[in-house]
Amino acid sequence: MSGEGSAQIRFALDYAGRTLDVAPGEYTLGRSTSAEIVLDDALVSRRHARVVVEPAAIRVDDLGSVNGVYVNGQRVNGTRLLVAGDRIVIGKQELIVRAHVSASEAPESAGRSTAVTLVGLEQIPSRRTDDDSESTHQGDALELLGGVADKVLALGRGEEAEKILASYLRNLLEIANSGKSPTPQTADKAVAYAVKLAAATKKGEWVDYAFELFMTQKRPLPGPVVDQLYTVLRQVSDINLALLRSYVALLRAVAPGFGPADRFLAQRVEGLERLAAAK
Repeated sequence: MSGEGSAQIRFALDYAGRTLDVAPGEYTLGRSTSAEIVLDDALVSRRHARVVVEPAAIRVDDLGSVNGVYVNGQRVNGTRLLVAGDRIVIGKQELIVRAHVSASEAPESAGRSTAVTLVGLEQIPSRRTDDDSESTHQGDALELLGGVADKVLALGRGEEAEKILASYLRNLLEIANSGKSPTPQTADKAVAYAVKLAAATKKGEWVDYAFELFMTQKRPLPGPVVDQLYTVLRQVSDINLALLRSYVALLRAVAPGFGPADRFLAQRVEGLERLAAAK
């Protein structure tokens, strides 16, 4: 991207007061001197983990280590998408994911010339495990990604905006389906961006995303999102009608606990079902 669309997400890893910028690419972490990031720790395997950085997403993979990889106190089973503020613990070493918006050129990809050795065997005492803190970081990450996506959407580049937001949104839905519900504010913003993506890309999967995420919330979609869906549903054909009907059925089941405003929104969601079924 160039000009107004040049803003990009940059990722970095913090360790013991040091910051290591990580450009798009793959970074092996372990005791081996062939690793891009060498962790001098007896509890770390020779090839312990891999951090994969994409233009708008970052993840960590456990490479079959003996002692595991932990993110925010939870062991990683294979791979885990990351957001800003996540804490990766490998052995006794803790690395914190950072992200920022930058219009500058990306640093060179990782290679042997940029290998870094991280030493220090002291136990790191602080790990973020409370739900409130994790929810705050989810919201912060969406603010960061959403700001860039809004600029790209304003330029009519729906596919680029999708690349920026897709990994985050899908990871949030996965977390919600596992029983860790995001805050109402984060959920509202997530579905607002999902419907923006549906409008820009004409992909029904982002409409389905809104219904599926709010099934975990057990409440009606926000009013502005419902308003936009009345337009988007006329433009997008491949939505999951069965999913929408399941969402409507759930709202009917929990409606006795709604106030007047939510009851009205639930009725408007039912109208979406009729609109979709008539297409």
